[in-house]
Amino acid sequence: MNLNGLDINVIRSSRKKSMHIVIERDGTVSVQVPENIEDERILSILKSKEYEIHKKLLYWKELNKEQIERQYVSGQSFMYLGKNYNLHLVEGQRRNLLFKDGKFLLSDKAISPREAFVKFYKKQAKLKIEERLLLYQNTVNKMPGKVEIRELPTRWASCTPAGNIYFNWKCVMAPMVVLDYLIIHELVHLEHPNHSRAFWDKVSTICPNYQQQETWLKRNGVRMTI
Repeated sequence: MNLNGLDINVIRSSRKKSMHIVIERDGTVSVQVPENIEDERILSILKSKEYEIHKKLLYWKELNKEQIERQYVSGQSFMYLGKNYNLHLVEGQRRNLLFKDGKFLLSDKAISPREAFVKFYKKQAKLKIEERLLLYQNTVNKMPGKVEIRELPTRWASCTPAGNIYFNWKCVMAPMVVLDYLIIHELVHLEHPNHSRAFWDKVSTICPNYQQQETWLKRNGVRMTI
């Protein structure tokens, strides 16, 4: 859908009861709407919120000024669990990548350093998320059908109507308290599919400082990249 030259991706869902405008992590604009709402109604509401949309876009652009283009050279830092650790190139190292003694050790023979890092992050995300899920399994009335670590271009995590939860592998770059919030957020979606008052009440009961974690993601998410 086009709003005065701005392309907006319309996402219809039977779980949505109201419209929700989102500036995605890649800077695109999405609007989540109820399944049966008419296009004319969507466009009318978007026009009434045009100033708000552009304000959010300006905020996104301001945050993205801090985006880091990482190089796979000694001294470059990489995030893991909320902290930055320096990379060291190691001659003759058999494994492509190791995390040891607070350092990332990359073999000088590694053909694809990025793939080595993605593999590391996916493995650690799976371990940490499965571990934390055990802590929160009794806080909701349902448990996910399955949990997977994936490449999610515009989301930190996602809960499907079938009750499956997918996490972005980059989540493990965030501090543990932020990762916990993402886990809690998706678990509560198993009970409350929408971002309703009941949903946020449940989230705040389990994670009273959830707004601080959301703020951390908004401010630092742009740095969670390789």
